Amino acid sequence: MVEFALILVLVACVAIVTITLTGNQLSLTFQDIEEAVANPGDPGSTSAYICPDSTTAVLHGHKYHCQ
Repeated sequence: MVEFALILVLVACVAIVTITLTGNQLSLTFQDIEEAVANPGDPGSTSAYICPDSTTAVLHGHKYHCQ
């Protein structure tokens, strides 16, 4: 029983460290997905940093978007 508890604690520690190290990246990826669902026609990062109307693109998550 003690061995199982130690294994469980080890797995929990590994999970906490992994989530902590990748948490910001996962959060930004989730924001990108939300933005893509909200604006499906927006090209996102494939567009230039300057919009066609010569305005500066706005950064949302990882991607620049024209308003």
